[in-house]
Amino acid sequence: MIKILNKTHILLGLIVFFSALSVCAQTNKEFARFYFKLDSELEFSSPKEVLNYSELVNLNANYTFEIKNAYGFTKAQIKNLSRLSKTNFTLKNTFRIEGLFTESERESFLETLKNTNQLLYAYSAITTPIQPPHDIAPITDDLESTQGYIESNPGHNIRYAWNNGVNGAGINIRAIEYGVNLNHEELDHTNTSLPPNTTINASVINTSYAEHGTSVAGIIFANKGTYGTSGIAHGANEYVLYPEWTEEYDYNRVLATSNAIANSTAGDLIIYEMQTYGQNDHFVPAEYEQAIWDLTKAATDAGIVIVAAAGNGSEDLDDPFYNSYHGRGDSGAIIVGSGSINTYHSPGSTSTYGSRVNVHSWGYIYYAPGSEPNSLYFGNDFNQGYKSFNSTSCATALTGGFTAVLQSYALAQTGNYLTSQELRTLMVNTAIPQGPGNNVGPFPNMQAAMLTLDNTLSIDSKSISNFIMYPNPTNGVLNINLNSFNKTANLEIHNLLGQQVFTTNLTKSNNSVSVNNLSKGLYLVTVKTNNTTTTKKLVIN
Repeated sequence: MIKILNKTHILLGLIVFFSALSVCAQTNKEFARFYFKLDSELEFSSPKEVLNYSELVNLNANYTFEIKNAYGFTKAQIKNLSRLSKTNFTLKNTFRIEGLFTESERESFLETLKNTNQLLYAYSAITTPIQPPHDIAPITDDLESTQGYIESNPGHNIRYAWNNGVNGAGINIRAIEYGVNLNHEELDHTNTSLPPNTTINASVINTSYAEHGTSVAGIIFANKGTYGTSGIAHGANEYVLYPEWTEEYDYNRVLATSNAIANSTAGDLIIYEMQTYGQNDHFVPAEYEQAIWDLTKAATDAGIVIVAAAGNGSEDLDDPFYNSYHGRGDSGAIIVGSGSINTYHSPGSTSTYGSRVNVHSWGYIYYAPGSEPNSLYFGNDFNQGYKSFNSTSCATALTGGFTAVLQSYALAQTGNYLTSQELRTLMVNTAIPQGPGNNVGPFPNMQAAMLTLDNTLSIDSKSISNFIMYPNPTNGVLNINLNSFNKTANLEIHNLLGQQVFTTNLTKSNNSVSVNNLSKGLYLVTVKTNNTTTTKKLVIN
């Protein structure tokens, strides 16, 4: 009896022991998220069908997880974005996997996932909130006048645009970060909002993360009245913040980004007030994460403009560590570094830098809407607070406002939007050179950019051969009538960057040419004969 009792006790003890081990193992598991992309030639009716493919069969048998589409797009939206792409880029067959894993399970899971046939990439994503491009205490109290950046050098000369009636009209602006105070006096009478059915996560409200978004929104879209500050693009249609940390889907910047893109069309502006971890956890542009890069590429190919922070990592993006990042090619985004607030335009000490950084702006301003310790309050009211704001957060907000105003001018002049790449080239080519030091790009100059656009649109023909071109606008076929001219002529079409995008010989008086392969926008059509050169504007819609 005693022996039987001892065996029973031992058996029960073992059960308790292994149960405890199981519980312990479970408690060591943490939430993990993976993104992966398969060749677009593969066809799947649903994400669950993917689990029957290649190495995913083994993963499905050995781990417990959920698989979903990576982005918040419908199949029709992905197909449309692919159709709009000038480089045949697609978001098709991109998925995310979520589940509970121990550290060793997460590593082995990813290793197996990477062996999947026709895999384009796979990686483990960051699932905890990443610090936004944050405020860093200023080294000096030498403050410029309140919004000196709207004046001429060392400012961007935004006032030149305002004096010519250009203030962002016709432009839709979206931003991606944590939160915004819609009750601030600079925003409560403007069309600033969150997307429907979106609630900022409770952990964000009234923290520096939330007020970060208030400052950005205020710099760009603050009411232009008789009090406080004035937004650079105060005449824009709307400013919508897509939070990356919500009550509905917790922390998920990939989903926030895809939602912003899904609700945008060609000509709209999306501002990435985000950064991510690069080498040694130094902050770099958010697009360093592959899924964000893919979304950015798809958006800019579709004509959506992206302005993004370089990040506050003091990191050299030309280091060999980032060779694979550069190997992806150009995402089309306008990457922004920070610099000094004087005419030296020196690189900011905290700004990430390198050849991928396109332009820079001020790395410090004093009065931006928002509330933090040591803010300036009127009536001791949280909703009437103004704070200092700096680093690439500040620079990206300033450049975002600049871009919206320049896009507004292009729209007013041509009836069409410039692409992200066209705006970037125009801004770089007309900018004030940066000072010596790490490359953060030149300093955009509004007057020079607008005058250059004027000169591009001001056609001065060497002589006129009176050719007729119709329909204009066109969306497919362009007819060229040379009237009585019966010899061979040459037709060239250039975009606003001066790049030749089409050429052909015209061999008869009446000619029809297809322009189906050209994207929407404004072009310059030139007909050359032996003795004449004539250029006219063409709109493709």
